[in-house]
Parts: sequence; structure tokens; C-alpha cells
Amino acid sequence: MRSQFDVKKSFGLRLFVVVILTLLICQTVSLAATEISPQSSVLHPYTKVKLPNRLTLIVKEVHSAPIATVDIWVATGAKNELPEEAGISHFFEHMLFKGTAKRKVGEIAKQIQAVGGYTNAQTSLDTTHYYVVVPSEHIDLALDIEADAIMNSSFDPAEIERERKVILEERSLKEDNPPRKLGMMAYQAAFKGTPYANDILGTSESLSRFDRDSFIDYYHKYYSPSNMVVVVVGDVETNHVIEQVQKLFQDFTVRPKTVSPPFKLPKLKAIQRVEAEKRVDQTYLYFGFPGPGMNDKDTPALSILGVILGGGQSSRFYQSILEEKRLANTIASGYQAYQKIGMMAVYAQIKDTKVPDLENEVQSILRQVITKGVSEEELQRAKALVRSNIAYTMESNADIAAFIGEYQVNEAVEDATKFTNELMKVNPKDIQRVAKKYLNPRAYVLAIVKPQGVK
Repeated sequence: MRSQFDVKKSFGLRLFVVVILTLLICQTVSLAATEISPQSSVLHPYTKVKLPNRLTLIVKEVHSAPIATVDIWVATGAKNELPEEAGISHFFEHMLFKGTAKRKVGEIAKQIQAVGGYTNAQTSLDTTHYYVVVPSEHIDLALDIEADAIMNSSFDPAEIERERKVILEERSLKEDNPPRKLGMMAYQAAFKGTPYANDILGTSESLSRFDRDSFIDYYHKYYSPSNMVVVVVGDVETNHVIEQVQKLFQDFTVRPKTVSPPFKLPKLKAIQRVEAEKRVDQTYLYFGFPGPGMNDKDTPALSILGVILGGGQSSRFYQSILEEKRLANTIASGYQAYQKIGMMAVYAQIKDTKVPDLENEVQSILRQVITKGVSEEELQRAKALVRSNIAYTMESNADIAAFIGEYQVNEAVEDATKFTNELMKVNPKDIQRVAKKYLNPRAYVLAIVKPQGVK
């Protein structure tokens, strides 16, 4: 089971995970559907329908290989948790495939593995999702298992105790992983007082309190058809999938959708430094500049700017800080967008360099972009890198399903088309404008994990 704040998610994939493509929504059976003119896209065409119980289903046929993915997304994550519930979304995710009345503990994994498939899940600040990948001839089994787990998980008390130990160990490992520790420190500092400062893994205290009733209450609060999306991608027949999903989920109870209370994002007015000491042999740094969420008009330009600054060997940070001045062993940047918030993240590792020396150079490069902007050549190079990463991250059915599900559960999959189009429309003036607006060299979070005893 995966949780966020791993470095790959923060600085690479998330930048491009939100880039999904044009689509065709077709008329299917007697369910409500809308048709959109197709455009050139690896995701076009696909079908989106709303079932009578308000569950959204999206089916994308890909016949290049006999593989199918079923990915169920739920619009709940760590940001939905009350303080006393810290970590319950992730704990719940661990429990969902642990057994039902129909399939005892361990049988779900055995049945999927027996046909050559696999299962996994992930919890983030915004969402939780569960996916099964199988040879496409076993799509009915995958659908049945996912529906059974979503609607009938048993939350066995003995399994809760076993999994509690697993998650406590996961927390311990996160504390010892500098990149993951940095991400958490930065978010807690930048978004203090908001749900986006919540720790996905919770606290030792909160994790010790959860029992079966806790999970049942959480399930009734958030696991409702109107709060979920089922995505099926692969070598499947669309009408058959729709019929199966409609049958399997027909008894899924419709409940009122839980709406989280609104909150106001804090605005940084100065540099905030947070530090931790670990048994490491170099210093790890995370510069965080808070910004807008995934559907904001400024997000495309910020995404391209993240590539210009620290995406690859031709980026400004790499050329200046690694190649010319050799101030760091590693440096990269990218824009990470969630539903309501975002963060321009700059990640670095240094050995002999003093933190102020690196910090001064990062500030200097930001000021250059703010005052002088970027060249058309830099912009086009960044767009080319974005396009290649889109292609790279859309290679598997599981990736395509994840991209579709994430956008649909956060707002609407159609927003992916808009985002993709806007990325390619970004011009140098847009880059300079968002740099001035969000990348203040005098107001950001700097999270540092350093060797013990280093001043």
C-alpha cells in the first residue's frame, strides 16, 4: 500500500500525473451520457456514465494487450480527517482488501494472484483509490472482488491489530526516510491550521484508538456512490463492463455526500525554517512555495515553470547549481497540485556546501526569472519535456486508469482536457507573472534534514 510524500510523487510524476487528455463520452445503454467531439488523444475515446445510485463509471477500451485494470477512487483522504481521526483514511485503505463475508482473510489476494494479477491501493491528502490488474479474460473476477471489498469489508478486529503494527512500522520508516520526512515537514509548516497539514500516516496516539466501530463510522461517512468513481481500462468490451458494474453495485446504498467545511489558506509573509536531525551523511532540503490547486488558471504556467527551473539537465537549477557552481549533489523542482492547494517544490541534497550558500543561489535564480523572465527556447524545451513525460506516464492501463480517476473524483475528467490545452498555451509572460505572484524569494518554507550534530 502506498502513501504520498515520496520524492518520486512530489517532484516528478505529480507534475505530469495531472496532465490527462482529450476524451469522447459516448451514448451507452439507457444510462445518462453526454457526447463530446473527439480530439487527438491516447485517452480518446472512452465512455462515462452515471448509474442510478449516482456512482460514476468510466470505461476506456485498450486492445493492445490482454490486460485490464479496475480502479476505484473515493473522494476522501487525510484532509477529511478530524484531529482525533488522524491516519484513519490510510488505515482504512489497508483494511479494505482484508476480507469480506464472501472472501475470508487472505482470499482476495490469493484469487487475484491465482489468475496472474495483482492489487494495490494508495491514500493521499485528497483521495483514496484501490486497483486490481488482471488478464482481461478475468475482468469479471476483478469487478466482483472490487465491488465485494467496497461494499462488504468485514474489518475483522484481529486483522485491525495486525495492520496497526504494520502502519506503526510504516510511520517509523517514514521518519527515517529524509525525502518523505521533508515533504511532511514542509506541508505542515506551509499549510498549518488547514486540513492539508494533516499527516497521512497519522500519529501513534490516533492509530492506537481505531477499532472496528471507527472504520464502520468512517465508511458510512465517505464511502457512498456519489463520492466514488469506478474506472475500467483495458482489453474489455464497454457494454459488458457497464452491465456488470450496474449489477454488482445495484445494492450500494445511496447516502448524503459529506461536505468538508471550508478553510482559508494561510499566506507566507517570511521564510519559515523547520529542521530535523537524522543519522544521515548529507543534508536534505525542500524549498516549498504554496500555490493554487489543480484546476486554477495559474497551475499550467506553474507546472511549466517547475520544469524550466528544475526539470532535467537543461534546467536553470541544474545548470547553475550542479554544473557551474557545484553547490549540490542533487537538485530538482516541480509543481505539485492537489484539489485546493499546490506547492512549487525545490528538492536538493548537499554534502560540503553550507545551507545559506545554496539558499542564496536558489533565491538568485528565482529573482532572475521574476525580473527578466524566461526565453522562448527554454519554454519550448520545457513543453517538449512535458509532452514526452505525458507519453511515458501513459504507457500502462493502470496509469491511464489512475489519471482518469484522479481528475474525475476531484472535479471532472473533462478538466484534464482543459489543463492539457492550457499547458501548451503557456507563454513567457505567463511564466514571469506566476513567478512574481508565487515564488517570493523572501517568503517560503525551507525544510531541512541534516546529520546529527551539524550546526
